[in-house]
Amino acid sequence: MFEDNLCKEWDSKYEKHSHEGKLLVKHVEEVKHTLEQFLAFYDDFPEIYREVAHYLAEYHDYGKLCKDWNIKRSKKPPHSPMSVEWLMNNAKLFESDKEWTFILWYLILKHHSRLSGISGVRKYKPLVDEVKRKAKEIDIKSRVNLVDVFGLFKIADILSATDESFRPKGPDVNEKIVKAIIGDSIDDRIWKQELELEKLDNIGILRAPTGWGKTSASLLFLLNKPVRKIFFLLPTITAINKFHDKLSGGLKSDVAKYFYFYDAEVSEEEDKLNELFFVENFMLPFVITTIDQFLLSFLQYGKYHTKRIMFRGSGLIFDEVHLLNPLMLSLTKYFLEKYAASYKLKVLFMSATMPDALSQFLMEGLDIPKKSFLDYANEYRQRRRIMLNYNRNCLEKSIDLIVEYVKRGKKVLTLLNTVDKAIEIAKLLRQYLSPSEIILIHSRFMYRDRKKKEEEIDEKSKTPHVLVSTQISEVSLDISYNVLFTEISPLPSMVQRFGRVNRRGSWVNEVNTQIYEPSISHESHYPYELNDICLARKIVREVEGEKLRNEGQLLDLLNEEYSYEYLQKEVDNAMKKIDLEAFNDIFGFFSLDVGGDKLMNALNYRDSFSVLVIPDLSCICEDALKKHVQSLISQPLERMDFVQKRALIAAIKNISLPVPIWWLGQERYSESAPFPIVSFKNKKYDEYYGLIEGNA
Repeated sequence: MFEDNLCKEWDSKYEKHSHEGKLLVKHVEEVKHTLEQFLAFYDDFPEIYREVAHYLAEYHDYGKLCKDWNIKRSKKPPHSPMSVEWLMNNAKLFESDKEWTFILWYLILKHHSRLSGISGVRKYKPLVDEVKRKAKEIDIKSRVNLVDVFGLFKIADILSATDESFRPKGPDVNEKIVKAIIGDSIDDRIWKQELELEKLDNIGILRAPTGWGKTSASLLFLLNKPVRKIFFLLPTITAINKFHDKLSGGLKSDVAKYFYFYDAEVSEEEDKLNELFFVENFMLPFVITTIDQFLLSFLQYGKYHTKRIMFRGSGLIFDEVHLLNPLMLSLTKYFLEKYAASYKLKVLFMSATMPDALSQFLMEGLDIPKKSFLDYANEYRQRRRIMLNYNRNCLEKSIDLIVEYVKRGKKVLTLLNTVDKAIEIAKLLRQYLSPSEIILIHSRFMYRDRKKKEEEIDEKSKTPHVLVSTQISEVSLDISYNVLFTEISPLPSMVQRFGRVNRRGSWVNEVNTQIYEPSISHESHYPYELNDICLARKIVREVEGEKLRNEGQLLDLLNEEYSYEYLQKEVDNAMKKIDLEAFNDIFGFFSLDVGGDKLMNALNYRDSFSVLVIPDLSCICEDALKKHVQSLISQPLERMDFVQKRALIAAIKNISLPVPIWWLGQERYSESAPFPIVSFKNKKYDEYYGLIEGNA
C-alpha cells in the first residue's frame, strides 16, 4: 500500500524503548491496563470494542521497533506510518472483524493528529480511500463507538507516555453539597422551589429570575440520576471563573475549568504536553466549560475523539440557554437529538428570560414533557428593580452623565454590544476619570489580565466606579450596580443586563437604566440580528418610566412579539448558512478542519466558536509583558521533565487569549511552535485595553 518501505529492519518489543526509561512492552501493558479501567467506567461498549482497544494498544507504537528509530535522537522519523507498515508486512489483521482492519490501521496512522484526510502524501492515499469506503459501510453507532474507544486509547497512551496515573470516578451529588455551594444566603422559600429540580425527567427546563440561584442549585437536577461526569456549560469565560471558585469551595474537591487551545499539528512531545493539559482538565467528575466547547466536540473539530467520549453518560447543564444565537441553538438541539439516547445524557436547560417560543422549540424538538418544565417566571411579577429611559442617541453622547454618577458615589455598569465599542467608551471615560475609577473587561483579554479585572470588580463591589463591558457581564456578575447604561440588544439579553442593577432590591421608583442605540443611524446591530434589535426597541419604548408595572410585563411583551414562527424563521435562516449534509458525510469518524470545508460557515457564524491562542511578540505593546511571553514560549521542552512541563502549560494558559476560530484562517499562525502563536494583522495587545485595532 505504501510506495516504498519505510523501514528495512526491526527490533524486539522486549528490547526497544518506546519512551525515556520505558520498554515498548511495558508501555503497551500500561496502556492496556488503563484502557481496562476506562472501559469498566464507560461500561456500555459491546465486547468487540475491548478487542479494538487492545489491538490499538498493542500495535500503535510498533513503528518504534524500526532500527532507524532511536529515542535519544532529537530528530526521529515519524513512527505512526512505520507502525502501519509493520502491521501490513506481518499481516496483522483485526481477527474479530477483518473488515475493520483498514480503519484500525488508519487510527494508528493518525494517533498523534486529527482524524482528517491526508493531503499531499500520495503513499497514504490508498489507505485513506479504503477507510472512507469502509467507514460508510458500517452503521453510525459503530462509527461513533470506534472513535470513542480510540479517544480512550489516546488518553491511556498519553497517561503512560507521561508516567501519569488516573482512575476515573463519578461525581458525588447530595443536598448537603448543594447547600455548601449556595453558601450562607439560602432562602427557605426558594430552597423548596429548587428542590423541585430533582423531579424533572432526564431532559428538563428551568425558567427562574436573575438572582434565584439557578447555577448553584442546578446540581439538584442530578440527584438520584446516575451520571459519569457533570458538565456545566456556561456562556462566557468570566462566568466560568466566577462559578469555578464557588463550586470548588462547596465541593471541597477538584473542579476543572477547560477551554480549547487551538489544535495545532505538532510533534509527538508537544502533542503529549497539549494532551496532558486536556486530560488533567477535562476528566475530573465536575467540569466547567463553555457551550461552544461542547459543540466543537460534537462537530468533530480538531482532536475531538479525546473530548467527545468524555460526554458519554454525562449530566449537561446549559446555563442561560436564551443567549445562544440561532445557529448554536440549532446545533445544540441537533446533536442532542442524535446523541441524548445513545449517550444516556441527562440535560437541564436554564434561563432567566426564556421566551415561550424557545421553550416550545426545545420541548418539541427533544420530546420534553410539560411536567419537565419548571417555571418560576411569576417571581418577576413581584419585582420592579429597574426603571427604563430610552435615548435616541448613542451612548457616547452621555459620557458626562456616567462621570457625574461616579462622582456622586455610584457604581455604574456600562454594557456595549462589541469589544471595539467598549474600548472606545473606556478611552473616552479616561479623559474625565482616573484609571482606578474605570474597569474595562471584554472577551479579548489574556487569561491573567481578565482574572485581575475580575478580582478588581469584586474588590470595588462597594466603591464608586464604572465597569465598561460587553455582553460577557450579562451572566457573570453577582454584585449589584446602582445604574446601568446599555446599548439595545435582543430583549432576553436586555433582561439579563437589567438583572445586574439593583440586584437584591425589589422595587424602584426612579430611572436607573439608560438605553441607547448602537449607532446614531440605527443600522449597526452586530453581533445581533437586526430584527431582534428592532423588536427590543419597540418593547423598550412601550415600558419606559412608570409604564413598566413589573418585570413580568417584559416577558409578556416578549412572548407576544417573539413567536414560535419568528424563532423558527431565524433558525432556518441560520441553518442555510452551513451544510449539515457535509457533516453527515464525516459523521462519527473524520475530523472537521479549519480550512475549505463546507462546514466552515458553522465556525464562522457571528464569532460563535473560540479557541485559545498566544499573541506573537510583535503584537504586544508592553515591554515587560513581551519579555514574559518570550521567556515562556522559548522554553526548551526537550530538556524539561513533565513536572516542569505541567508548570509551563499553566503559565502558558495565563498568557492565552480567546479568539474566534475563523480569525485563524486570516491571521498568520506559527505552525512550527509548540503552542498556538498568532501574529494578528493590524491588532495590538495592551494590558489595559486588551486586543485593539492598530496601536495602543
